[in-house]
Amino acid sequence: MIKAFDLTGEFIKREMNFEIKKGSKTVFIFEKEEQGSEFLKLITGIKNPEKGEIIFMGKNLKETTRDDLFELRRKTGIVFKTGGLISNLKAWENLILPAVYHKVDDEEKIIKRGMELLKKLEFKKEPMSAIAELTNFEKRIIAIARAVLMNPEIFIFEYPFDGAEESEKKWLIEKIQALTDSSTMLYILGSERESLLIEKADVIKYAEN
Repeated sequence: MIKAFDLTGEFIKREMNFEIKKGSKTVFIFEKEEQGSEFLKLITGIKNPEKGEIIFMGKNLKETTRDDLFELRRKTGIVFKTGGLISNLKAWENLILPAVYHKVDDEEKIIKRGMELLKKLEFKKEPMSAIAELTNFEKRIIAIARAVLMNPEIFIFEYPFDGAEESEKKWLIEKIQALTDSSTMLYILGSERESLLIEKADVIKYAEN
């Protein structure tokens, strides 16, 4: 799914070489948050590396066109630390618009599936709530539901448990595992202790020089 060769960046100074295989559950642990955030941008083509190459679903990101990147991102479900929600859209709009825009399914089916996901994730606010009315945990729920709704080939979670209580972390893990089933999973974390909550994960540690 993803391969990296001698990868470095602005904050990632030690060369990274790795392969994330299809169907795997992989954890990357970074000492500093800016490293993990940059790592996410590098492997998804949002930011160019200072050195090295990334092969993402068979495509060398150095050689991809805008259309290639668009298609790769359509196949990638990203849950950003902050949720990555658009503040001037309602919770429901943030949830379904990407799937509608990318035409992952008939719009009626997307709406139905969206409602089912909110129920499974026990979202208690009104779907048309403003983003400002949501807690950080509720924003994360919407972001997870949005990623699942895209039917991606790979899920990437950026610090998904940051600021959450232990009970919330375990609850999130259970929900994520139930909704993603056998999908390829990549977790970016800042603590080895958190990684232990993820069952059957291949832990890849990264420490800066």
